[in-house]
Amino acid sequence: MGEKVRVAIVGGGRTGSPLLADFLERPFVDVVGVADKDSSSPGAMLAKERGIFFTENADVLAAKGNDIDVIIEVSGDPSVKPALKDAFIAQGNRHTIIVPDLVARLVMSLSANSEDLIETYHPDDKGIG
Repeated sequence: MGEKVRVAIVGGGRTGSPLLADFLERPFVDVVGVADKDSSSPGAMLAKERGIFFTENADVLAAKGNDIDVIIEVSGDPSVKPALKDAFIAQGNRHTIIVPDLVARLVMSLSANSEDLIETYHPDDKGIG
């Protein structure tokens, strides 16, 4: 078996849920956790159905540190990305990449062979936080 990317998703709603479903079909992606304040969001429910670690607190995922290669932050909460970044800095974690909404939508659009970039549900999510 080839290399796997260990991914966590923060936000299990309109953006995170389709990403999660797609990643679960990819043998090179190991979804190691999902965080959402709403434990009944579609992504939360799918994670729990599939036995994937779920938490309502993104800080719990941040505590996994280097066990996460990529954390996709699509919660729509503008305070989450800076908090994740601060947590990783405090841990000395220079390994985990925080992926914002724009990159997540790019991945989704490419995966769907879309002619257009998938619409954002988080227009205020800009940059690295």
